[in-house]
Amino acid sequence: MKNKQWLLSIGSSFILGAGAGWIAKGDFLHLLFTAYVPAMATLLAAYYGAKFAFEFQRNKEEEEIKNRNITSGNLTIFKLVSMLNTLLSYQKQIIQPYRGKPSAFLEMDPTVEQTKEDINIDIEKISFLLNTDDRNLLGEIAIERERFSSALTAINERSIVHRHEVQPLLESKGVVQGGNYSSTEIENILGNRLFVTLNQATDQVIYHVDSTIESIQDVAKRLSSTLKKEFPDTQIMEISVPSTTESVS
Repeated sequence: MKNKQWLLSIGSSFILGAGAGWIAKGDFLHLLFTAYVPAMATLLAAYYGAKFAFEFQRNKEEEEIKNRNITSGNLTIFKLVSMLNTLLSYQKQIIQPYRGKPSAFLEMDPTVEQTKEDINIDIEKISFLLNTDDRNLLGEIAIERERFSSALTAINERSIVHRHEVQPLLESKGVVQGGNYSSTEIENILGNRLFVTLNQATDQVIYHVDSTIESIQDVAKRLSSTLKKEFPDTQIMEISVPSTTESVS
């Protein structure tokens, strides 16, 4: 743009200088309308045409970047909600029925492998968050991605121990589901190592699921609020805080 302004300045100086020479010669009026005015009009038209084209292209690019950021932000909220629903479903179906019971470590059923396909949040696509008032949010979203992954890992590891080590051993000792067994009896059957391992694995699962549900809710709500502030009058996904017995939508 500076080059265009420089060109306009040089061209104007040249035409004004030529006009001064024409006035001195007495040819001013004739040359004014046959050369000076058309030349100036052409120069101005070229300048403003180039300026308009530049501003139009710049505005178009800015609008495209804005739309991409809005889409990426909404998609990130959607993925966070998907992650949240996965954990809420596990919490409701597996943890809640046995929460607080001494036998929870044994009664909480193992599950099929929990896949991590919902954690593929592209941090680079939401890097524009670094330029918002809540610039720490980008890093916290990355942390939530890892927290969700850790929760699924804990669930999967407990399920493997329960299914492949605990259940076969209990069956071999004649222990039946729903039977009335004391903690001491179960420990004697499983052995101290396996008994402690399953208890610790169960505690880890409950901790990871409960805490990650809370943190994802917080981060998703903040992301929605930040996007609304950055892009007012734009449709931004919202997240409501559910109870521990229902999923979000």
